[in-house]
Amino acid sequence: MSWDNVWTIVRYLLIAGGSFLVGKGFISEAQSIEIIGAIGSIGAVLWGLWVKWGTTPVMAKTAARIDVPTVNGATGQVS
Repeated sequence: MSWDNVWTIVRYLLIAGGSFLVGKGFISEAQSIEIIGAIGSIGAVLWGLWVKWGTTPVMAKTAARIDVPTVNGATGQVS
């Protein structure tokens, strides 16, 4: 299972949880949208920090060399 699949499942779980809370009358639909958006934004920031943790920025000409490993900012894959 790829990370894209994991994040898709997480998004759907958040939507389902928000829908449940709206259906029970605990929060409004607008609040549900704001809460899910906030959780998604915070999750994206945390993921970005996690992926880049322990890496060192280098000059573009150094990163372009074939012998220098790079980290994909979206997936965290080292190549």
